[in-house]
Amino acid sequence: MKLLLMMVFFSYAGNAFADTTRYVKLTYTTYITNLPAGAKELRWWIPVAVSDERQTVELLPGDQSTGYITRDAKYNNQILYKKISLAKANPNDTLKVVLNYRLVLNEKNVPEAKHIQPTGANPVNSNMQVYLTDNRLIPLKGPIEKLYQQLKLPEDPIAAARKTYDYLIDNMVYDYKAPGAGIGDVLWACDSKTGDCSDYHSVFIGVCRYAGIPADHVFGLPLKKGVGKGIVKDWHCWARFYAGKPGWITIDASEADKHPELRDYLFGSLSNLYLTLSHGRDVILSPAQKGAPINIFADPYAEVDGVKFENVKWLGSFEEQ
Repeated sequence: MKLLLMMVFFSYAGNAFADTTRYVKLTYTTYITNLPAGAKELRWWIPVAVSDERQTVELLPGDQSTGYITRDAKYNNQILYKKISLAKANPNDTLKVVLNYRLVLNEKNVPEAKHIQPTGANPVNSNMQVYLTDNRLIPLKGPIEKLYQQLKLPEDPIAAARKTYDYLIDNMVYDYKAPGAGIGDVLWACDSKTGDCSDYHSVFIGVCRYAGIPADHVFGLPLKKGVGKGIVKDWHCWARFYAGKPGWITIDASEADKHPELRDYLFGSLSNLYLTLSHGRDVILSPAQKGAPINIFADPYAEVDGVKFENVKWLGSFEEQ
């Protein structure tokens, strides 16, 4: 995962309880450099934000007209897909796609989470099964099973999630620079008891799923508040779990570990600091990539002649309206 500037969270902490609406214009630019000589074809998948109960997203006309919008089958993430012939491309060329957004961002709070309110039975239908099973780096056997047994979780999903959340904050140490951090590998995270947001939340997701509570991994962009305009170059992630009638409840254990004053707030709230971009693990894109399922689809992904291409970068610039 990536470093989020500390200044972002000082702004966040100062406004954590402000239930305000933000109006933001975002320009998201992704670009490809150092194409291999003799390459024939580039395929390029870019995550595209969508509206939900907390955010309203308008994708303005622009570069996406040269590709097409699609969605993956497993998680319904929205994707801009482009296929480009490289027959006339120069290895020194920089290929670029610019997406312009008009955003309305709100805070979401779940009162039942704040009061650890019992919700009774947690009905799980067939659509939830994807949030109850293993991912490649979130196996439910081994360390997750042992941690579940150690925690002796209560039956109610909110109380169980809160106990898991508190355990992570009390027992892990945030270190995004730790060798092995940043890919959400629960075997490594349970052994090292350190990592970044992807590592904390992979453990949380694994324990919830083992307990029969649907849980999901969510990725987004932090758009700093109170600065007028700014740059974003790193994504952040959080987890959510399903608790029946209250629906999906967001938690952010890694930020709560870094900012103890936000511990209660970050269980059951998602600030208007964030633009949600994508969710899920082991994503098979649409059209499907030739390579393995994407562990974390928070960055653009590209293949050149059917092989994953690493020189794909992105940068966001935003302005409050």
